[in-house]
Amino acid sequence: MSELELHASETQAEPGPGAMLRMAREARGTTIAEVAAALKLSPRQIEAIESEDFSRLAGATFIRGFIRNYAKLLRIDAGPVLAALAENAALPHAELNAPMDVGVKMPTGSGRHGKGLLGATLLALLMLALALVLFFDVIDVGMFLKLQGSPMTSTQEGQPQVVQPLPQPVASPSPPMETSGEEKPVDSSEKPVVKPGAHQLIFTFDGSSWVEVKDAAGRTIFSQMNAKGTTQVVEGRPPFQLVVGNASLVRLQYNDQPVDLMPHTRVEVARLTLD
Repeated sequence: MSELELHASETQAEPGPGAMLRMAREARGTTIAEVAAALKLSPRQIEAIESEDFSRLAGATFIRGFIRNYAKLLRIDAGPVLAALAENAALPHAELNAPMDVGVKMPTGSGRHGKGLLGATLLALLMLALALVLFFDVIDVGMFLKLQGSPMTSTQEGQPQVVQPLPQPVASPSPPMETSGEEKPVDSSEKPVVKPGAHQLIFTFDGSSWVEVKDAAGRTIFSQMNAKGTTQVVEGRPPFQLVVGNASLVRLQYNDQPVDLMPHTRVEVARLTLD
């Protein structure tokens, strides 16, 4: 990659949570309508999430739940997406407005009764907010996917739903996924030893990027969202089929040779095969 291209890639803004989800969806070839059906949301809500127009959605707690479910549906790590949400996005806050005076005076009694009623109301609101936070931030929605029975439904468009993962295309039965795609720290003083018959891919991320790698048998040996400043080493048997999101911010080496992703990139997603 030339110095001009490196400079252009460094000046690009870090993608927000909506852009991360959109790139992962496009890399998987999934439409907005399919995502909306799986999450039991409307297409305009999915568009609002991807465009980060959070004013069209509910409060901050519900938005975090929507994004967590969306990331789980795409089978990517929700951590970097939620971190980008907290860093880049301004979330709306649900407003609790006191009812207007309708001219009916409530019995006051002594001052202590009024203070007690106010304290009980504030305590009830605090408990409600705590319950919402615990539900969306602590409970893993994956545990609900294992439950048997009919799927949950809701008549309110703004409530998050249990994720129903999209069916994955399977060409033929294959043995369990190899673990060679796990992150391996790269020591600058020595190169990782490559197994006999295997070839090595080294990804260096100058920005957040979703990457998927399949080996000669068509098995997915690496698939995840990668954070800025990290390096991933993937080993396997070629030919490799690669899908790289946000490709302009990714540097790739194949068998110690640099690979230019730009000729294979369309709408920030690179698709290529390495023999």
